[in-house]
Amino acid sequence: MNQSSARPPSAVAVLRSPALGFTALLALLFTTALATGALLGPVAPGMHPGAGPAATVEDGGHGHGGAR
Repeated sequence: MNQSSARPPSAVAVLRSPALGFTALLALLFTTALATGALLGPVAPGMHPGAGPAATVEDGGHGHGGAR
């Protein structure tokens, strides 16, 4: 009989591999998104807090608009 002397992987090694792969994928996606955002610039360049006239609430302020 030919028995293999290879040890079965431990539970820690089995769990570590997918966790490291997932973490690496997350880091890659975050880095790609950050680089793309920096390359393309702001989505709405003219949108700044405090710019323009103050918002007003009409029709009692219930937010239903004109649909009655």
